[in-house]
Amino acid sequence: MIKCNRLMLAGFCFLFAAATRLPAQGNTAEVFGGYSYAKANPEAPLPKQNMNGWMGGASGYMTHWFGASVEIAAGFGSIAAPSGIGGTALNFKEYSYMGGPQFRFVNTKKLQTSVKWLFGGSFGQAHLPSSASPSTVQALAQAGYLGFNQTKFAMLVGVPVDVSVSKLFAIRFEPGLYMTDFNKTKQSNFRFSVGPVFRFGGR
Repeated sequence: MIKCNRLMLAGFCFLFAAATRLPAQGNTAEVFGGYSYAKANPEAPLPKQNMNGWMGGASGYMTHWFGASVEIAAGFGSIAAPSGIGGTALNFKEYSYMGGPQFRFVNTKKLQTSVKWLFGGSFGQAHLPSSASPSTVQALAQAGYLGFNQTKFAMLVGVPVDVSVSKLFAIRFEPGLYMTDFNKTKQSNFRFSVGPVFRFGGR
């Protein structure tokens, strides 16, 4: 974890040095949203699961390279029960709400790229299917499939890559590292979002 933090710090220092040498950017604000996928672990120590959902947010730039971004997102999924029990063990969902700095370091007519470091919270919930019988609930609990309802710290380091369609519109592809700590476990999850970006301001 310490090594990872040092690498992130070194990366931000490099981006800061590179961004100060950029020419003036076009847009000063953007609104975006779309589909979001995550490979997350809502119920440790069970394996990571696929989560599908949506995300949306907005960014504003105070200078040609430095700005701030806010974002909300939701992901949904289910966990299959062990083979001896069958069916669905848990349905789960996560809602995150974060904000933080954003650094733009590539800007051409066809491509814009930035990195954002967002902090905030995430509400997570996992629950047994309403159709599960009492005996099934007991068997799942003994196997470690327990529901929860928590709000915890969340962090996202994302790299939005915007492919321009026009001066005011682009398509965003954003891989990122999404971190939470549900059930007292530090979790580092892969997240990927894709969707439209609408740009405002600039010359």
